[in-house]
Amino acid sequence: MKEKIKTLVIESLNELKEMNGLDFELTDETILLGEDSVMDSFDFVSFVSTLEEKIADETGKTVSVVSEKAFSKKYSPFKTVDRITDYIMELMDGAE
Repeated sequence: MKEKIKTLVIESLNELKEMNGLDFELTDETILLGEDSVMDSFDFVSFVSTLEEKIADETGKTVSVVSEKAFSKKYSPFKTVDRITDYIMELMDGAE
């Protein structure tokens, strides 16, 4: 399941790159949010929206990636591709 979620994260980022004309290398450690991130806050919102839709379409589960819980974590789950993948896996355990 983790590889499936990571694939959805990467697909969402690739769609964003194409749609918004962004040019960045995509690896497990690509910085998604914060200092040195590859996108601005508007791009990040678009990415999250696309990702949530893909997760619902592929898994039938609804998750809210951005929440108070996410922002209260000691280490941002949005920092890298790996971290957001792990965080979504955590959310999937409690998803409807």
